Amino acid sequence: MSATVPVLPKEIALHGFTLRAIGPEHLVPYAAAIAASDAHLRPFTPWVVDGRIPGQSLHDRLVMHAARFDAGEEWVYGLFGPRGDVWGGCGIYTRVGPGAVELGYWLAAGQVGRGLATHATAALTALSFRVLPVNQVQIRCDPRNAASARVPARLGYELLPPDAAHGEGVQVWSLTRDRVEAGVGR
Repeated sequence: MSATVPVLPKEIALHGFTLRAIGPEHLVPYAAAIAASDAHLRPFTPWVVDGRIPGQSLHDRLVMHAARFDAGEEWVYGLFGPRGDVWGGCGIYTRVGPGAVELGYWLAAGQVGRGLATHATAALTALSFRVLPVNQVQIRCDPRNAASARVPARLGYELLPPDAAHGEGVQVWSLTRDRVEAGVGR
């Protein structure tokens, strides 16, 4: 990313739910959503349940996400229902490299099949191209997770061929600024 810290909104109102920058103040509803969704999430996204950093508590992870959001290093949002319950999570991550970001998403078990991941991903895709200095947005998913793969497919992302860096165990989907400007993914 550039020397200027990109400013992304901390809250985005969508179709019946809100994306809200996640932080330690959301620990209780976030933990409840993860606990209720363990069996649903573990086969494809065990890091949502267990965290990426072994030994890091969920509280510490939420503190880290909030700090990285404010620093312009990554932007992790919770999907919040109208009563403040957590329906899932999504984020924009700078780990892809210069000129690109990666989007990730997960849904609580009771929220699957409602279009929430598609709406959240569409919003974050548009936001990425509008605010961040990127030419490409990527989504990675487990090829066994057909529901997850439908999200980028619906939004006009292209499935890239497997390569040595990602192997057969990861699908990499890509949408470029040129394709968006040509009207793809709208």
